[in-house]
Amino acid sequence: MMGSMTLVSCNKTEKEASAADRVKVEQFLKQAATNDNFQLMAGMMANDQTESGEVGALGQKIYHVHSRTTPVLAEIAKKKDVQLPAEMGSENKALVDSLEAKKGEEFDQTFAKVEVAAHEEAIAFYEKADKEVSDPDVQQFIDQILPVLKEHLAEAQELQNAVAQVDKAK
Repeated sequence: MMGSMTLVSCNKTEKEASAADRVKVEQFLKQAATNDNFQLMAGMMANDQTESGEVGALGQKIYHVHSRTTPVLAEIAKKKDVQLPAEMGSENKALVDSLEAKKGEEFDQTFAKVEVAAHEEAIAFYEKADKEVSDPDVQQFIDQILPVLKEHLAEAQELQNAVAQVDKAK
């Protein structure tokens, strides 16, 4: 009798753990999609609003990567029965609005600063999810995108330094 009680208790704990992981998977997918939506818009804007080849190149690269990760996220979400947001969230929308108001060097400086901050936040988010989410599909996605986010951060930091040098030269 005691053994069956332990088994039932173990099953309940596993179900609770599984439910908690499903919540973490849903939260991860929604936030990752929100980040992708923002990066798609920021990448397009960089291409349209800069006079700098470096800014445009980074914008194109960011857009290209996130245009490829968005369908992968959608596929994982569909498999997990998670509805992804079509928007980028109010905080990211405010960043886009501030970028839209700028042109030329002012845009370049703001874009570089925003991309450094956005990639630092994204890396912290992905690293946290890497430790907390055990779902194999999410883990595989994190393993693929985290090195790319780190590469984009390094490039955004280089860009931020380059546009700061241009500003100092004036």
